[in-house]
Amino acid sequence: MKRLRYDWSVILFSALLLTSCAFSGEKEAEFGGYEEPGAPTASRSEAMPAAEMQAADVMEDSVSGGDVPAQVDSESEDGETDRKRIYNGSAGLIVEDMENTRQDIESLTMESGGYVESSFSDYLVLRVPAEQFDEIFEAILEMGRVEYSRVETWDVTEAFADIERRLATAEETRHRLYILLEESNDPKERALILREIGRLTEEIESLKQQMSIMNARISFSRITVQLIPRIQGDLSRNDIPFGWIAYLDPLYPAGEKLRTKVSLDLGEQFAVFSREKVFLAEDSDGMQVIISTVPNSPRGDNNFWQRALAFHLEPFYSEMTEMKQNFGDEELLGVELVSKDREPFRYFVGIVSDGRYLHVVEIFSPLAAVRFKSIYASLERGELK
Repeated sequence: MKRLRYDWSVILFSALLLTSCAFSGEKEAEFGGYEEPGAPTASRSEAMPAAEMQAADVMEDSVSGGDVPAQVDSESEDGETDRKRIYNGSAGLIVEDMENTRQDIESLTMESGGYVESSFSDYLVLRVPAEQFDEIFEAILEMGRVEYSRVETWDVTEAFADIERRLATAEETRHRLYILLEESNDPKERALILREIGRLTEEIESLKQQMSIMNARISFSRITVQLIPRIQGDLSRNDIPFGWIAYLDPLYPAGEKLRTKVSLDLGEQFAVFSREKVFLAEDSDGMQVIISTVPNSPRGDNNFWQRALAFHLEPFYSEMTEMKQNFGDEELLGVELVSKDREPFRYFVGIVSDGRYLHVVEIFSPLAAVRFKSIYASLERGELK
């Protein structure tokens, strides 16, 4: 077969074009139950001259020749589709002895093959094997009088498949560039190829990290337990007149759905777990960003709800700071809190009111020393519409 010769810079441009297309829409995607609109692009005949189109065809044929998985779903023997799901449970228990109950819950978790992610004075975050989630959650509920409980399921099949496709494309493209590197003897050409290989390597490591986060959440379900002493004086969250504030949980969305579109780039260290109900992203250190919607009832503006958050939450935390941020062009008002625990966590709750609804932004870090400056900057560059 006659070997075609192309300009190396054209080939590298084509490789960059292919991989950038594979990663488009991920850094600034639309979430919240809406389909992701494709970024407007020119047709190939408009975007590239004929010579570059021909080189791109060569690279596309090279990449498409690899074994790129189309999806992660597989058909089981009974015809059921194998979905990838994350299970989260949350409960508040009224107990007689908080210390003994906490020890019992920790022992149950360890004996099941799970582990304690965080343990505060009246709050536990547990990781348990997904296949034992129901059994362990029910056993925990029997350790006290249930004040509240809920279970949420996140289907991440499509998100996981998308990362797998992007990873396969990046690895295959890098492999082809290594072949081109071996065939080149020109120092400048080799430098161009090595630079592109380095960029792809960074993308590949980031995607592997996202897959690792997702796999961990799929394999080990999260259970959070709030321990409430039977005699706790006059201070009780049940006295808060606004239900969504009374039941705020740092690791769970304030609302069940997201009734708006969100465009938000948190960086590739965050993995997004669902695009169906609410916006939920998490990094490998356990930091979470959650956006959901609750009714604006009673009707109030951003200032009203910021004052409500500050007044009702301050007694339960060691530190409270009122914050004024922007979510794109929208005003985001809220409070940043530090818990009273021996190893405190940091928690931000903010709202954007559109009149009928409140869009609630929650940021959580298991370490109080971690600041949210980069997250706030991402919100300012984002869009809520």
